Amino acid sequence: MKERIGVLGCGWLGLGLAQSYVADGFVVHGSRQSKKNADSLQDFGIHGFSVQISENYVSGNLSEFLHGVRRLFLTFPPGIRKNPNRDFVAIIHQLLPHIHRSKVKEVVFTSSTVVYGPRQGLVTPNSVAQPQTESGKQLLEVESMLQSQDGFYIQIVRLGGLLGGDRHPVKQLAKLPLIDNPQAPINLIHKVDAIGLLRYLADRAPWQSIYNGVAPWHPKKQDFYEQAAKEMQLPSLKFSQEPGNTNKVVTDPQVQSLGYAFLEPKLGLVQTP
Repeated sequence: MKERIGVLGCGWLGLGLAQSYVADGFVVHGSRQSKKNADSLQDFGIHGFSVQISENYVSGNLSEFLHGVRRLFLTFPPGIRKNPNRDFVAIIHQLLPHIHRSKVKEVVFTSSTVVYGPRQGLVTPNSVAQPQTESGKQLLEVESMLQSQDGFYIQIVRLGGLLGGDRHPVKQLAKLPLIDNPQAPINLIHKVDAIGLLRYLADRAPWQSIYNGVAPWHPKKQDFYEQAAKEMQLPSLKFSQEPGNTNKVVTDPQVQSLGYAFLEPKLGLVQTP
């Protein structure tokens, strides 16, 4: 009998993750905030639960959502960009007692490479995090909080910039009058590989560990986005004449040694620049 999977936060990434487990015959519990949106998860073969977690309380069907779940994915973002006053650390603190009271034994938390801040050169999970943004600072604090817990095993996956389907950062860049750092390497991951890597690591990689989820291809920003704009038939992008001094390349030797085969190593491009 396959273990029951929980995906707390069935948004853009979490829904795809939940669907992938359903396709492989797992029983999957998924959460969304409103009852209407939670009920709509049934259309994807997911057992949907309405769950709301704030800084001060938990409401909805969290206990029912967690019932029988042994592997739990936390795939909801901090949301600080939209709500600068949001306390993501307090939200996770509210969640933890409920996990401890459940049968959950494995927790996977999707963090972000934003925790590395302005670090340059080759960046691995062993690199010291230097978050500069409020979101990065809170994510790093949540990582530490989760790692300090007894009662379940933890994996933290720091994902690079996400793209796939209708979501692509070139759409936002196309709105800018000028794009800085044209020679900076990109550190992105396609949605299908974010999902594939999360599952692969949970099945095959050591727990109590941090991993970077970034595609192994790091073309220059200008080269990649000019090709993406061309393939998506967007207006020509305007890049600064100053090359900039950003040379950050986020990678993970552990992922490489574990042998995960990226499904979209060229990040959705038909032709490479």
